[in-house]
Amino acid sequence: MVLLVVFVAAALGLYLYLIAFPKIAGMAEQTVVLEYGDLPVFDKSEVLIVRDETLFGAKSGGAVTYEQSEGTKVRKGVRLISVNAGVAAPTSAAIETVKSRAGSDMKLTGSYKAKSTAVVSYYSDGCEKLLTDSTIASVKRGDMESYPKEGVQLTRDAVGAGEPVYKLTDNSEWHMVYWVKASGDTRRYAPGSAVTVHMGGASVGAKVTSAEKEGAYLKVVLYSDMYYADLSRIRKINAEIVFAEYSGLIADIRCISYRDGEDGVYVKQRSGGYKWVPVKVLKQAGDKCTLAVGTYYDDAGKPVDTVDYYDVALLNPKEEGYD
Repeated sequence: MVLLVVFVAAALGLYLYLIAFPKIAGMAEQTVVLEYGDLPVFDKSEVLIVRDETLFGAKSGGAVTYEQSEGTKVRKGVRLISVNAGVAAPTSAAIETVKSRAGSDMKLTGSYKAKSTAVVSYYSDGCEKLLTDSTIASVKRGDMESYPKEGVQLTRDAVGAGEPVYKLTDNSEWHMVYWVKASGDTRRYAPGSAVTVHMGGASVGAKVTSAEKEGAYLKVVLYSDMYYADLSRIRKINAEIVFAEYSGLIADIRCISYRDGEDGVYVKQRSGGYKWVPVKVLKQAGDKCTLAVGTYYDDAGKPVDTVDYYDVALLNPKEEGYD
């Protein structure tokens, strides 16, 4: 019984010790291992795709034969479809929506031949002339909801007179528009800045055309002449726009501590304690940053020893009582 009482008392004492002195016990400290890597600087946003394209409608109704496949680049004068009269076309609410939205912008044709060298597509959202290079400037963030995510498929067995049948897209150049919360540093949005846009499993190169303040947001316009398989079909898509990648030791920004105007981190020592080590922050992106490795030079040109590969840095040093 005496041994049991002693054991319980010892266990309770240890528990109170760990609760009262977590730092000494090493139980509450959170750390990160500094490893070399690439830190991308990017925006995440839904982008609006703007193309130079024209929607064509059938002058007369009938059965349809498709002579060119979706996404084919055709020369001027090439026949795209054939329409044989005598077959009634069923009505389609989706097709009627496209027709209504396009209005007089849809061009009726009876030859069904390409009017120019372009990419043929059998998808349309009716916004072909609502969204063009010349209307980009007037597009507002609040307009995004009014545009469909992708076009309606136009292929069917028969078409009615005046219904949309195909469109021609100039894929030699096109634009993307998106909005991000405006921040103080807008240097990366300088016209001509190169970016890589990742969207829907595809990646395309682009350049910044303009970036203008719109309320609390920055409206960014990108230009591309790169091939994108879904260019004619997609109107809006979630994307990641990568501006650059910076190499260095990757650290959580919460590791950074300030002492006498210098950045530093607390690095774990073999003794179990922590030592403040000066660092040079190369780049910050969100809650991450890159740090110089081994040695860097201060403003006076003097070498400064700094963090190295696999150093263990303390998170939130102020909360841990080190600042």
